[in-house]
Amino acid sequence: MLGDIPFQVVGSPESLSDSRGYDYAEHRVVQDRPVLQWLADELETIQLEMLLHQSFTNPTVNLLLLLQAAETHAALPLVFGNGYFRGYFVIARIDTVSKQLSGTGDLFAITVRLSLRESPVSFDPTAPAIPSFVPIGIVAAATSSTSAATTPPNTGVSAILGPVAPTAPITPDIRPDDVSVSAIVRSV
Repeated sequence: MLGDIPFQVVGSPESLSDSRGYDYAEHRVVQDRPVLQWLADELETIQLEMLLHQSFTNPTVNLLLLLQAAETHAALPLVFGNGYFRGYFVIARIDTVSKQLSGTGDLFAITVRLSLRESPVSFDPTAPAIPSFVPIGIVAAATSSTSAATTPPNTGVSAILGPVAPTAPITPDIRPDDVSVSAIVRSV
């Protein structure tokens, strides 16, 4: 499946190929051979070729679904029949070859070649920006006069720095009352 578009099991896909690239910068050196510096892995490209035949699917409807998905420009999950999640991909190209047509031009069989391009998970552009203030954190409470003298006030922003006893029964869920209000401060 690509997104919510299923591919029929019979003869589909006829071929699947993928390619991965690795990008290097070439730096020229005076009176010596150039040196290479690895920059990043390139995005994966998957080529799928499938036969859409009237005997097991509606080729016109499936082709329209693929075209509509491509026009959304959205990254769609690619999941194989065994449940293996391959990642998120956008449809970069659709090539079609009509194999059989009726006398009126209706499609009986069409070969579709999809070129899918990996779309890595990225940030949400509608998410709020990083705040300009220091976020609220949990600080270790001083347990004795000696530790209070050696620990400056409001240092640390992690519960790992000191024990903070929970105020409710321990569960895998975090609730607002799990940490007492007195342990929450805005650091300086």
